[in-house]
Amino acid sequence: MRLSNKQITSGRDFLLYGLSFLLLMEWLFPLPYVTDTGYIHVFVLLSAVFFFITFLQLPVLVSVLFKLMVIYYGLYLVFFTGPFFSFELFNLIATDIVSNIGLMLSGGWHELSDLFRSLLFYVLLSIMSYLLYYWTVHARRILFFLVFTIIYVTVIDTFTIYDATFSIIRTFIVGFLLLGLVTAYRMIEQNPTYSMPKLMPVRLAALLVIMIGAGGILGLLSPKLDPQWDDPVPFMRAAVGFDEEGAGDLQRIGYGENDDRLGGGFVDDDTPVFYAAASKEHYWRGETKDFYTGKGWETNTPVERKDSMWYFDSSVVYFEQLETELAFVNEEESILFNHLFYPGELPPVDLIANANVFHDAYTDKVSTYRGADLVKLSTYSYEYFYPSYDIEGLRSINERDPEQINQYYTQLPETLPDRVGELALEITDGLENRYDQARAIESFFGQGDFRYETQDVPVPSEGQDYVDQFLFETQRGYCDNFSTSMVVLLRTLDIPARWVKGFTSGEVIESISDTKDVYEVTNGNAHSWVEVYFPEVGWVPFEPTRGFDNNVEFIEPEVEVDEVDHESAEREEEEPEVEDAFAEIEDEENQSSNSELSFSRDWGIPGGPWILFGMLAVIFLLILLKNKKIVQYYMLARFLRRNDDRAFTEAYNRLLWLLQYVGLKRADGETLRAYAERIDKHFSTTEMMSLTVEYEKIMYGGYSTKECWLNQKGNWAKIVRKIAS
Repeated sequence: MRLSNKQITSGRDFLLYGLSFLLLMEWLFPLPYVTDTGYIHVFVLLSAVFFFITFLQLPVLVSVLFKLMVIYYGLYLVFFTGPFFSFELFNLIATDIVSNIGLMLSGGWHELSDLFRSLLFYVLLSIMSYLLYYWTVHARRILFFLVFTIIYVTVIDTFTIYDATFSIIRTFIVGFLLLGLVTAYRMIEQNPTYSMPKLMPVRLAALLVIMIGAGGILGLLSPKLDPQWDDPVPFMRAAVGFDEEGAGDLQRIGYGENDDRLGGGFVDDDTPVFYAAASKEHYWRGETKDFYTGKGWETNTPVERKDSMWYFDSSVVYFEQLETELAFVNEEESILFNHLFYPGELPPVDLIANANVFHDAYTDKVSTYRGADLVKLSTYSYEYFYPSYDIEGLRSINERDPEQINQYYTQLPETLPDRVGELALEITDGLENRYDQARAIESFFGQGDFRYETQDVPVPSEGQDYVDQFLFETQRGYCDNFSTSMVVLLRTLDIPARWVKGFTSGEVIESISDTKDVYEVTNGNAHSWVEVYFPEVGWVPFEPTRGFDNNVEFIEPEVEVDEVDHESAEREEEEPEVEDAFAEIEDEENQSSNSELSFSRDWGIPGGPWILFGMLAVIFLLILLKNKKIVQYYMLARFLRRNDDRAFTEAYNRLLWLLQYVGLKRADGETLRAYAERIDKHFSTTEMMSLTVEYEKIMYGGYSTKECWLNQKGNWAKIVRKIAS
């Protein structure tokens, strides 16, 4: 049996369109490696739904409505919890969209919220579903998109950590298969008289797969010449400032931005950086980093505003509310920093020193900007909460870590030698709780042959791990060696830990009151340390560097009953102050809740599966209605069993609807007989005219409808089968 081109359009177009979807996926897979994009599986799922809706070719308004529902569902999955349909939720999204559009018009691109960025990305995916449908189904052109996909994948593979080995193979196979099919179909469609065998799409696809596979295997097995030109990548990296030559040479100590290659000695520098008026001696945090590469640290966490402090168990951690002021020594733009240095925890704030602040929820980096540009402040002041921890409380914690904490803060490179993890197990042997394990690893660096050294510090050779070299070979280095090694040892035990950089407290140079001193912080105070995550407590600092002491207080358990009671009484007196401090924060959060979104990563979706099921059911119903075979079966089953007086007229009117449904609509002003003649000519039959003559007799001659239906039932069934065949 042979089928016309028109009759196999749906299957052919679905094959081409599905292959174009696979090509688009190669654009999405690298995003978690090169951007702060998370929830990539949600983007893939929503892209598939967008493609499916586009393929159905629904009326424009219906298609837009479905896609808006999918976008709303995608935003709900990533950012919200609670009821799916609520006026408050719609109001929050609408308010966020309006405010972000205003930021775009004013040039404040840096301030766009994560929700609005995700919304734009969803819209882009929806547009891409239409563009690829147009390119593959209508225009039969895909070379442009294929070429740019190959360029995109190769550039991402060359200049980022994303390994595109299999991506390039997939792109090669899918792209050339799609290109071959599009070209073959375009040539066939240019010859309208040609009728295509039923299995032609399958045969073409199989032939192309065999050719592509044979070519790939032949290329893999063929002998290959050595490279004829020097690798251009090192030159290009050097041209844009990524040249790593000279790493490990003696450098000047200070706070730097690039930590992707640690090692090498440095020269001491006591040049003052800033002066701080503070009530306590403490470290000044600049930022944290999560991704250990084997050579240094990078940031791989998503950009997300920290709108509230971590939830703290008040029975484990106690806060003292303090304030400080920083003044930088050199006000030159090149010397200042575009982010804050701070101790402890900062409460949510929008402005500091007339500059907007963006507190990153993952890195704890507090960036300062005005409009769309980062700004460097020479002086600023703020309030903060400085913690102290109850040791027994930390030991008793046994809750599970949140999913996003495990995702980002237990990462280790696959090349890490096994002996690092074996050492961690040896150090913590017999210890059951996280606090004792972290303290044991911290104390480990104060023992044995570990030595604090700033100048004679080797750089790991090619293929050598930075931590492995320090732990088992050199055992000499400075804060970066000690802190990075502790983080890695903890992570081998699946304990979430992160690397922190900033400054130590500095030296007191003046007292300005009974409770406040001025500290001078120099380049020599640049430092790195460790923070370990405790569920329901947050990040707790540890200091592994030999010769340095952790300036956060850990409260030892008391043995004597009297002392315990006395301490409890003191805590009862202090607790109202802590509660007041948190009450102020909660008030601020409640006041800002009308203008800021409260995002959540909770995947508990009330009613979510039912909503998704309902959407899929509607789409499935539309597919059934567009299938001529199903419509034919329904019509035959409905009317062939009827013998009542109204059966003929209803069956004839339903036949007119079916003809219009398949694209053979009756023209304006066209008589029924002229229309029937055209239909009979189209299908090479005579049944439509016979039915029409009987219909006119009933309508105008008063004939019995029941008798007419008995005579014409076979003709009606025959033409229905022809229409849907």
